[in-house]
Amino acid sequence: MHLGIQKMSLFVACLCHDLDHRGTNSSFLTKTDSPLAMLYTNPILEHHHFSQTVALLKMENISIFSHLSDQEFLQVQALLIVSQITSTDSFIILLL
Repeated sequence: MHLGIQKMSLFVACLCHDLDHRGTNSSFLTKTDSPLAMLYTNPILEHHHFSQTVALLKMENISIFSHLSDQEFLQVQALLIVSQITSTDSFIILLL
């Protein structure tokens, strides 16, 4: 994958890292039988942030990756998972 696409993926991950955050944590969501806890596995919020990010990226009017092939977009999603769910800070160091 082109380094420019990797950097753009990281930028999107940083911007969307806490997208639609509810002000609680995964433990609270699980204990209160939140709909998010029923929808996603742990880490609940990270999976939710990722899903919201992908939904936004698939919208025609704001898709900054629309020029990519389906395979390339899957690679972008994989980078978003690595950077959003595991550790954004560690991933930033890899791309600098």
